[in-house]
Amino acid sequence: MASYVPVKASNTLDKSGYAGKGNKEVVFAQKFNSTSDYNGMSDGNRWLVMMGMRGCNFSPYGKGWGACTVNPQFVSSYPANDKRRTASVIDLVGEGIESSFNITDQKEYTGFTVKKYTPTCLPDGTSDTGGSKDFQISQDQDYILIRYSDVLLMAAELGSPNAVSYFNKVHQRAGLPAVTSVSLSDIQTERKFEFAFEGIRYWDLLRTGIDNAANAIAATAQTVKSGGVDDHITYDVAKIKTTRGFMQIPNTQITLSNGTLKQNPGW
Repeated sequence: MASYVPVKASNTLDKSGYAGKGNKEVVFAQKFNSTSDYNGMSDGNRWLVMMGMRGCNFSPYGKGWGACTVNPQFVSSYPANDKRRTASVIDLVGEGIESSFNITDQKEYTGFTVKKYTPTCLPDGTSDTGGSKDFQISQDQDYILIRYSDVLLMAAELGSPNAVSYFNKVHQRAGLPAVTSVSLSDIQTERKFEFAFEGIRYWDLLRTGIDNAANAIAATAQTVKSGGVDDHITYDVAKIKTTRGFMQIPNTQITLSNGTLKQNPGW
């Protein structure tokens, strides 16, 4: 996914570097439009605003609530020359954006945030939205559920005789050299970079076994800034293993089911 490119005009955002909706990579997507308003028209991607930079419009990136900051460990793990790093991550320091932030108002700030799913704003700093022109409800980016790269890498993982060819279609598009053989580990690593922030990695890890998943998650422990002070993020390996990676079933739902639903182990 390519990033947006800002232009000088105050009322135009050049999206020529963006693949756009319904492009050939998309297999299945949840569709959204920019015509949302507060009078019954509700077709905007409001979830997208959760990912926006907190309290900061910096064209082409629009503001939001600052969730899902990116771990610097992950950013630095991309192979050299991998185009997906700059297509997936906003480098707030490298792009000169950090000085526009109120760091004390940030939660789990790392200097990096998600580019793939972020609101946009015009070069004059106003929201790039339709409808009510409200950045909270009028974001129109579709949510991709399945794309062709996923199909190719799934086929490779399942042992297709074309596994190397399928792998290279994804790998070379990212600007990386072709390979002559491919292992399960190679495919899993490729999926990590290809589908970053698309809601796939966690489930890919669980498929490798709960022990491996728990250790991989725990290895992402980091120190971030919350309210301008250090905030240490750690993960309990034993808890992940005990719960097998499942979330807690809300107790309200267990009560409503008259006990038919049973709480997941570990909770």
